[in-house]
Amino acid sequence: MDIEKQREIIRLWNRMRRVEGPIAEEIRIQILEYFAQQDRPKRAA
Repeated sequence: MDIEKQREIIRLWNRMRRVEGPIAEEIRIQILEYFAQQDRPKRAA
């Protein structure tokens, strides 16, 4: 995971801590998507 993705996850995490309900759930999903992108194997073209 590169620095930009780490910063984005931290930004989302801090935002999620300040909100509740459906908004927090949406942010949590975004964070999980960042981690899912990291786990995907890179394909050669």
